[in-house]
Amino acid sequence: MRRVLMSLSAALLAVGCSSGPQPKPPEPAPAAPAPAPVAVKAPSVGATPVGPELIGAIDVKALDPTTNPCDDFYQYACGNWLKTTKIHADKAVWTRSFSSIYEKNEQLLRTIVESAAAGKADPADPFVKKVGDFYGTCMDEPKAETASLKELKSELAKIKAVKTPRQLATLVGEMHQTGAGPFFNFGSEQDAKDATLVIAGADQGGLGLPDRDYYLKDDAKMKAIRDAYVAHVEKMLTLAGEPAAQAKTDAADILTLETALAKASMDKVDRRDPYKVYHRLERKGLVKLAPHFDWKAYFTARQHPAIEQIDVIVPDFFAGLDKVLTSTPMPKLQAYLRWHEVSSASNALGKDFVNARFDFMRTLTGQKELAPRWKRCVAMTDGALGEAVGRTFVQTTIGDKGKADAKAIVHGIEAAMGEDLKGLSWMDDATKKAAAEKLSKVNNKIGYPDKWRDYTSMKIGTSSLLKNRREADRFESNRDLNKIGKPVDRDEWGMTPATVNAYYNPSLNEMVFPAGILQDPFFGPEKATAANFGGAGMVMGHELTHGFDDQGRQYDGDGNLRDWWTKASADAYNTRTACVANQYDQYIAVDDVHLNGKLTLGENIADIGGLKLSRAALMAKNGGKLTQDQERVLFISFAQDWCTVQMPQMARLRATVDPHSSSQWRVNGPVTDNPDFARVFGCEANTKMNPANRCQVW
Repeated sequence: MRRVLMSLSAALLAVGCSSGPQPKPPEPAPAAPAPAPVAVKAPSVGATPVGPELIGAIDVKALDPTTNPCDDFYQYACGNWLKTTKIHADKAVWTRSFSSIYEKNEQLLRTIVESAAAGKADPADPFVKKVGDFYGTCMDEPKAETASLKELKSELAKIKAVKTPRQLATLVGEMHQTGAGPFFNFGSEQDAKDATLVIAGADQGGLGLPDRDYYLKDDAKMKAIRDAYVAHVEKMLTLAGEPAAQAKTDAADILTLETALAKASMDKVDRRDPYKVYHRLERKGLVKLAPHFDWKAYFTARQHPAIEQIDVIVPDFFAGLDKVLTSTPMPKLQAYLRWHEVSSASNALGKDFVNARFDFMRTLTGQKELAPRWKRCVAMTDGALGEAVGRTFVQTTIGDKGKADAKAIVHGIEAAMGEDLKGLSWMDDATKKAAAEKLSKVNNKIGYPDKWRDYTSMKIGTSSLLKNRREADRFESNRDLNKIGKPVDRDEWGMTPATVNAYYNPSLNEMVFPAGILQDPFFGPEKATAANFGGAGMVMGHELTHGFDDQGRQYDGDGNLRDWWTKASADAYNTRTACVANQYDQYIAVDDVHLNGKLTLGENIADIGGLKLSRAALMAKNGGKLTQDQERVLFISFAQDWCTVQMPQMARLRATVDPHSSSQWRVNGPVTDNPDFARVFGCEANTKMNPANRCQVW
């Protein structure tokens, strides 16, 4: 449930780029001075930046050789690609790395699920019939218009029948079991202070817009989005059968209710502090905060009536929820539940619902066209049965050699971090020793699980897509809640094998790299070593650095939330991270919207550290020496993985909710703080990519 997964990129909001003036130099902090001018020169205008033996290791056609890499390295590495690349109509973002891999994976998954739907046996997948039935039913659009709508009407009838607080809590529990999320979130989580145990976590939730800020900010763009949201809710309720006048009234009431929940919610920056989101109040504490919600009925509906061990993640939210429940008449609560039921079901319904949902999402993201049905069905099938489909997927992608090569890079990155720890002047010996111990305990998961998920109890049929969706959600809900009160399963994966992403989980002290991301351009067994380190190596260095970013550093090697730092080392660390936060505060994401340096702090620390570690690991692999060509390939490969075009609406959305910086600054930020970059590209002192003061943490 509340897993602390700090990934290289968010799934929907994978990456982004922006334009804007260069920022002011970061505030001075204890950091390395800029290097003296060096003899190495930047590539001349129109020249190829590397020699012929490594020319294929970078995308020369993507470069903008008219830009000085010391002025704007992102533009230099990506400029021609940015000028010539169009966003696919069914996307709001297109990234040279993530998007191209995702589309390739999508085609492979399509082949797998279509074969399953055709009834072909798959020796790698014991659940091939479930996969085939899920995908085949999803592709039956007429059935979505009839059978799925009938399923929805049945659920809406239950909401209409609610009369008492007990019935309300029972219904909320049933909705949580089947994928809807009214009022709050509830699931399992690893106990932050006892990493061996799984407990329950009760968290804020219940919003239909992406974040609390969408309800609380009063600028013109947010007001316009709220107006569009109310119109969207009204239309969806009308499609579900409400009279037009009633739908209009209900939509306004729903916004009022959700605004009250937003006001009670903790903001994104505060949620990054693990101590602020850990409160073992147990069941009695939760009941005390929200006594007007029938928790006994709720837990019974979730099929776990005996739950007692609970982290109430945001206590103020549940106190606020209680006020909402006591001040809102039952008809308005019913309208709110109807909306969340319809919204949850919408992508499994007929064209009118799907198109209405897309029309509103276009307001948020700028995406021009709805993705073809087969793409949406592939995504739903992977979401429901990802470790079934994944068994076949990994056989045709990473393979044993690829997994072994990726492991070797990870081990090189870890060794580089070990050497980095030894040389830190600002960290005392006691903290270095504890950090080294944590590093030695990092668990690496590469490619795919050693133990695959068992879907035997998931009942998938061919009668209704919505019914199958609800069954998949029910299966996952039960699987999740069944972990409460039991020892932590350290073999579990938080992503499917085909996912184009990676993550570090501090509660498990683990790095996870699915097969989905370990592909070209990030990684390839036949690629130049320097390019692999600039791509996959940087990803791995990024995730490892998360173990020592402002959140990850607060967990020990066993995953416990525990302060293992001396005060002197912690103070020195905080001074350095404040420098990073200030540096990124200056960067413009889109229009007049700046990055939030505190929100993006962990990802920025990971980007800066990941780039440094990838270079150090490459140097160690090459016997302590690197040619200028190898270093340039590493830096350019890193930058070109972030070449991104996106709709301005998506850029604004990401700047509001995403803890990752936009792509321009995921490149220019780290190289600005990397003295080796300035040396390799011959950047004179006080140029934009070689400032007088740098922010350096790791």
